[in-house]
Amino acid sequence: MVKITNIETLLAEQAIRKAVTYYSRGCDRCDLDIFKQAFHDDAEVRYGTYDGHYEKFCEDIVAGNLTLQDTSHTIINESYDIDINNNKATGEIYVLALWASEGFNYTCSGRYIDKYESRDGDWRISFRQYLFDWSRTTKYSGDDPNEIFSGLVYRGSQNKEDLSYQIL
Repeated sequence: MVKITNIETLLAEQAIRKAVTYYSRGCDRCDLDIFKQAFHDDAEVRYGTYDGHYEKFCEDIVAGNLTLQDTSHTIINESYDIDINNNKATGEIYVLALWASEGFNYTCSGRYIDKYESRDGDWRISFRQYLFDWSRTTKYSGDDPNEIFSGLVYRGSQNKEDLSYQIL
């Protein structure tokens, strides 16, 4: 059903979206504190490259992202099934991840298959399974060889120097 049946379900979905956003923002800003806010303390992740407790996964991702030139984890589509009476939900989140390193650009598309729980009104991820769909690798051709983006002088960064920390 596509119909919103009650305000509690709508509020739960918004809280879940916020947890999903914390994941992407924490990952790309290499901010472990924000990254971990996406998960409940006992959450598990399954990626194949790492299966286990979320905390070590977050630490490994931040450490790895700090070695990359650029990263961007973009949420494309979201689908949720929320059981408000039992404080549980599931979701399928389409993600497009892009990063650059050592002369190459990488694009990876996949989906997060999630389980969420509300504990004392706090909706977070309790389980995340990543499904890999496709990827592309291309040679890096320079920041802007045709100067299409030359007027865009405000750059993001992978740390707390990023402008978002001054405003958010």
